[in-house]
Amino acid sequence: MSFKEIIGQESAIALLKRSFSIRRVAHAYVFLGPEGIGKKKTALSFTSLLACEDTQKTDEACGRCPSCLKASSGAHPDIQWVYPDGQFVKIDAIREACRRLSLKGFESSFKALVIPEAGALNEESSNALLKTLEEPSRDSVIILIAPSIKSILPTIASRCQRVAFASLNPGALFKILQDKFEVGRQEAGYLAGISCGSLGLALHYHQKQLFARKDKIIDDALNAGLRLDAFLDLSKHERTQKKDLIEEVLAVLSSWFRDIFIVQVSGQSDNCINAGRKDDIMRAARDLSLADIEGRIKSIAESYEEIRRNVNVRLSLTKLRTELWKH
Repeated sequence: MSFKEIIGQESAIALLKRSFSIRRVAHAYVFLGPEGIGKKKTALSFTSLLACEDTQKTDEACGRCPSCLKASSGAHPDIQWVYPDGQFVKIDAIREACRRLSLKGFESSFKALVIPEAGALNEESSNALLKTLEEPSRDSVIILIAPSIKSILPTIASRCQRVAFASLNPGALFKILQDKFEVGRQEAGYLAGISCGSLGLALHYHQKQLFARKDKIIDDALNAGLRLDAFLDLSKHERTQKKDLIEEVLAVLSSWFRDIFIVQVSGQSDNCINAGRKDDIMRAARDLSLADIEGRIKSIAESYEEIRRNVNVRLSLTKLRTELWKH
């Protein structure tokens, strides 16, 4: 993985490259920003650079040596990636990762620990990590990845250097989808509007053919919430399995009410994401008050976050259904 493959994160990458070139790599970083904008890829590129065996390297890993090849495949013994086991990152996993971080490297002089979902650190696992952050091992780096600093306990966050990752603006995302990934103009416009500046999310929606399915989702939603009813009837296990689908439905609904909000405020429909449904949007803007629309947008956002954090999905969807169709 090369830094050159990461789109739109020049500032974050420049900071990391400079820290390497002047030999001032921090003992711990926290990469902050929405999902799907390159934080994990940057962590992979940076740890590959630290482990690279090419003595002539400047600010890019060579990508060819055994260390680079192992790092890119996730098989380097001195680069650990620790993920949640269920809802949280377990304390035993953190203890073992920190123990290995304190040892001499197996193949590299540098050791790394990456926690891609740092928001899943609970108090116990955070406290286990804290000791290592307070007394860092020599030639080691810890990288936490989170959507915002609020996701992490203050005692952890205060001991990490923050690296901010920026969302892509819709215009840039639209161009990338068209030019680099050959997405059609209408679909690229829709995906750029619905993906919150996240290329990864836009490509996920493209792969799932969300553009082709969006009108069915909206129609079901307008028909007294049938789409959400279908999710409520699922078992807990089935809802977990369909988590991505539920998130896609909420994203479509969010874009729908966002369009209604814009029309309500401006009286214009030129900037609607759901451009093919302008008549329906105009009608809804006349029927709903501004407070109603804002309440629905807020409720969708809250449900989305609760579902991503594995909070009670049925309860969250029940509350959302009540809010969306209370009038």
